[in-house]
Amino acid sequence: MRKWQQYGFKGMVIGFFTLIVLQSFVVFPRSAQQGPPIIDPISLNVTSQLFVPEEYYIKGLIDDRTDRSPVAFLVPHVRSGSQLETVDLAGGAMNAVKAYLFGVLPRNEQLRPIVVRIKDLKIVESLHDAGNGVVAGEVFLDFSFELDRDGELVHLLDFQGGASYKRGVRQFYLIAPVLKRSINNSLKYFNDWIENESDKDIKLLRDVTIRIRDYQQDMKDDTVFYDPFRPLTWDDFTGRPRFNNYAASIFASIGYEGNSWIEEGKVIVDLTFKTYMLKSSSWVRRENNSYGLNHEQRHFDIAKIVVERLKERVRQLNLQPHNFDRKVSFHYLEAYREMNQLQEQYDRETAHGLNGGAQERWNRKIDEELARFGVK
Repeated sequence: MRKWQQYGFKGMVIGFFTLIVLQSFVVFPRSAQQGPPIIDPISLNVTSQLFVPEEYYIKGLIDDRTDRSPVAFLVPHVRSGSQLETVDLAGGAMNAVKAYLFGVLPRNEQLRPIVVRIKDLKIVESLHDAGNGVVAGEVFLDFSFELDRDGELVHLLDFQGGASYKRGVRQFYLIAPVLKRSINNSLKYFNDWIENESDKDIKLLRDVTIRIRDYQQDMKDDTVFYDPFRPLTWDDFTGRPRFNNYAASIFASIGYEGNSWIEEGKVIVDLTFKTYMLKSSSWVRRENNSYGLNHEQRHFDIAKIVVERLKERVRQLNLQPHNFDRKVSFHYLEAYREMNQLQEQYDRETAHGLNGGAQERWNRKIDEELARFGVK
């Protein structure tokens, strides 16, 4: 975690280490170097477990490499110059890495399932000192760790790192330990991160508690928030009348505000729903009456009904820490479209209030639904 903060990469760590192994390499006489050696695939054999994760298990891998050629470009002999030989991991790159991860980390499927996305995995060598038969190599890793939430992958952390090493020209057996150490570094870093963030990072938490309330505060300004004990009056219609045949018009709408925080290992989501009308966008002609005011009040009531339906749907949602905002936003947009459709249907069927029988039927229908939600 300290390295993450030090370099300022949010969710990313970049690390390299250098390994120089020269004490045991043998300088072969030139007569012994006539034929190029046969380079075996690099074996990531598992000799022991790395550690026991307490917060997760590795569920699987995704091969997201743009270059899926063999992972290693190796110097085969001192006469190769810049001509490198391609060598893959034994069994294929992804199969080998998967077997290695499953081997060095115990898999407790009661924990969080983590998918490792392999963006880059490469070993590139060059002839460092032809006279002494010294080869220099670099390992490059680019891994992404993602949480599997019911089939949806949630990005957690990126790791970019690797290693620099030197070997004798015949010491191909030194390559696998360097690669394994690079992979181990990525696992250790992710393990440290998730242990530190398991009860702090919102994407890692398991429980969401929704708190829903209505905004009813009267700011005594241009906005009137819905209050069943405060019906509309004509004084709330302060806009300039439009040039049309209607006697009055109301601008009624809905909205919501969301706030979230972590409390005792849970995500608390506080949602405030708003049903409101704008005075300056609502207007009335002088000759209107209480019948017309009721028609406009019913437009306001319809907006309130849509909000109550929305609140009912939100309470029934299976929200998770990584998607609660997206799901609530989706249902809000659906509710907004529903409100516009209901308002248009109401005006169409009542002929904008001119059809008294239809208006009475809508009055009863609206009152019944408001009563169902405990509004009136």
